[in-house]
Amino acid sequence: MDAITRIKQLGMPRRNNELWTFFPVNKIPNILSADGNCRIADVCSSNEDFAYEEDFAALLPIVCNARELVKTIGDGENEMAMLKCNNDFGRTVLNIGKNAKASIEILDNKVMHEICAERFDINVAEGAELEIFFANPANDLPLTFRHFDIKQAAHSTVHFANVLQDAGIGRISARVELNGEGANFDYRSLNILKGTASKHQRLTILHNAPETVSTQFVRNILDKNAYASYDGQVVVGNSCSKVNSSQLVNTILLSDGPSVSVKPVLKIYHDDVECTHGNTVGELDKDQMFYLTSRGIPADKARAMLTKAFAKELFLELPNGPAKKRLMQVI
Repeated sequence: MDAITRIKQLGMPRRNNELWTFFPVNKIPNILSADGNCRIADVCSSNEDFAYEEDFAALLPIVCNARELVKTIGDGENEMAMLKCNNDFGRTVLNIGKNAKASIEILDNKVMHEICAERFDINVAEGAELEIFFANPANDLPLTFRHFDIKQAAHSTVHFANVLQDAGIGRISARVELNGEGANFDYRSLNILKGTASKHQRLTILHNAPETVSTQFVRNILDKNAYASYDGQVVVGNSCSKVNSSQLVNTILLSDGPSVSVKPVLKIYHDDVECTHGNTVGELDKDQMFYLTSRGIPADKARAMLTKAFAKELFLELPNGPAKKRLMQVI
């Protein structure tokens, strides 16, 4: 089934669709309408079968015939690269070879558009190590989607990290398949939002092999009327022993206006696993604020110090490299 047929089957996202529970779906332009604003091409340039795809945002670049960029890093190679989409819709295919090491930074297309959507298909071979990250300065793009389809072979490692400061509405979605024993996926995301910014994350992690590891660690610093959501699903197969998975979301509310929604989901079909999830929401610690201000530090500076420390702690466990350096710089 081609992408155009599949997206028409799915229809526009609705709030009762579990993939879009927290997202303001009324803000998405109706690209399936029959009027002159319809963006779907008459013929899909891709001949791939997308009958499996459930995510509307993942199909958007395909049905709009986004120009495909293929980047291959050979076996045993070590490479750094930057990727930037120059159009409303973009698709990138990354093939990371066996035992290769790669660091990929994704840059924003900052030209103002009504809607932008990117899709990344990432194949990580046995023993490979990949860090993929984005930490772009705040911008006011109105609506952005970024979808990742990641497949990992045995003993591969992916460090996925980002800082989101945009002023508009955005959604990051990821479907990760841990298909080989010992595969490790580490996801860390920081939202620093104010005004009416609205950022949403939807992850599905499939543990398809034993002794696989996944970590989802998200922190939010929200002010004014900002809104953030995290919707994460971990699925452990019935033959996948000694799986280790954790989900943790920490949020600091800097005023009375912002809000956060969190929905962790665990589907476990094996009893020899260790899977956890947690969520905390609160204000800056009053005792810590008192400690700093009682030593002559102005309240505004004390507040900035505490929020920065809260943010930077998220990335301390990342390996030393381009991703960690860049993320620490922008906080």
